[in-house]
Amino acid sequence: MIRRCSKLGLAVVAIAAALSPTFLSSERAPEAHGPARLQSIESAIQAASFSSTSIPVVVRGIVTSNRHRIIIEDRTGAVEVKPIQALQISLGDEVEVIGKMTVVPDPEIQQAEMRRLWGGAMPLPLSITPDQAADGENELFLVQTVAELVNFTPAGLTGVRLNLRGGHQNFFAILPSDIPDGELSTKSLQPGATLRLTGILVVNHGLDTASGDAFGLQLRAADDIELVEPPSWWTGPHLLIVGALAVILVLVGISTYIHVRHARYRAIAEERASIARDLHDTLAQGYAGITLQLEAAQQVIERDPERAEELLGEALQLVRHSRDESHLSIDILRSLSRSDPLDVLIARCIQQFRVASNVSIEQKVTGDPAALSYGTVNNLFRIVQEAVANAVHHAKARKIMVRVSYRKNGVLIEVEDDGSGFDPGRVPGPEQGHFGIVGMRERCAALSAKFDIESAAKGTLVRVGTEL
Repeated sequence: MIRRCSKLGLAVVAIAAALSPTFLSSERAPEAHGPARLQSIESAIQAASFSSTSIPVVVRGIVTSNRHRIIIEDRTGAVEVKPIQALQISLGDEVEVIGKMTVVPDPEIQQAEMRRLWGGAMPLPLSITPDQAADGENELFLVQTVAELVNFTPAGLTGVRLNLRGGHQNFFAILPSDIPDGELSTKSLQPGATLRLTGILVVNHGLDTASGDAFGLQLRAADDIELVEPPSWWTGPHLLIVGALAVILVLVGISTYIHVRHARYRAIAEERASIARDLHDTLAQGYAGITLQLEAAQQVIERDPERAEELLGEALQLVRHSRDESHLSIDILRSLSRSDPLDVLIARCIQQFRVASNVSIEQKVTGDPAALSYGTVNNLFRIVQEAVANAVHHAKARKIMVRVSYRKNGVLIEVEDDGSGFDPGRVPGPEQGHFGIVGMRERCAALSAKFDIESAAKGTLVRVGTEL
């Protein structure tokens, strides 16, 4: 590695030279008014450190900076040049400088005359860490280091100030103001990004303690900034956002779970309520009728045995009817547990009526069976059961057709017979002990279904249509 000399090193050399006469015998400092000879930049700096005033020097070096400050370096050292004339020079040019060297406060050649020797190539930057840069041994050299961008702010007329952090050091880099914005727009100047920076090293020797920056880099062009790694997405604000989204998702999940459980509980409660209504409309009313018949028979059994016998017969008939109703309700529940469709229940009911009455009863099913709730299946089944029973017992029909049509948006059921018709407007009501037609209408109202009866001398058509 090329040897670098800090100000502390120069002071040590100066003390050693004062104590050792042989030190100056090999390379003596030029006299203040004597002729200057070509020497290395390091030896010129060492010679100037012996004198309290500036001394004439002649050095050669390669231009490493020509923006605002002219910096040249050779294999031994680097120095700032302040020429007395304007000279068109480029980075990488080798020049000869004649002027007066001073090291206070920083090494520089004043009143310099510059002569361009030839165009050359830029020296490779010295790759160092931020901690090594803070040591001060490579001041004014072209260096390259890697650090994390903290932020960037305008630096007045100077340009843009990048505040960086690397190793154990905080430092800054200055982009000149004359760099085109188009070149800067291609750089990823985002806080948190890892950058590789190439520039002239300027060490803070403790004169500026307020900023807390160990050193600075004077950048020369936009190419002196290279993106090594974009900023990590897992920053503090992003972590807060992710945390907030996670909390929201958890709350949504809990809310959905509670909603599903409540919906399930509501469905169970509705099914239980429907079963309770069905038991009330069948078994409970049947038991109430049985009780009334038995109480009436008890009151007349001593004075009118024949009347009591009739009442007991009616009570027995109600018991049988209630038993049949309970069997039907159990059959419906079992069929629903097996996911049997409505037409299967109706087919079983039709088979029972065939055996009991020897009436020709047919069933026709169209469409794809749809999934129906217990309440819907129960009410539709009861309506079909009542319509078939009326056709068998009251209309004395010889042929009955039951049509079940599954549609896209509902179910249509039609029960048609060829028995003796009746006037739908003059059907006896509950006050005369007839509940069939009234019960069918009430069940249709519970389903919000359409209910229609067409009856004539040639037969009756009962139509029920419900929407899913």
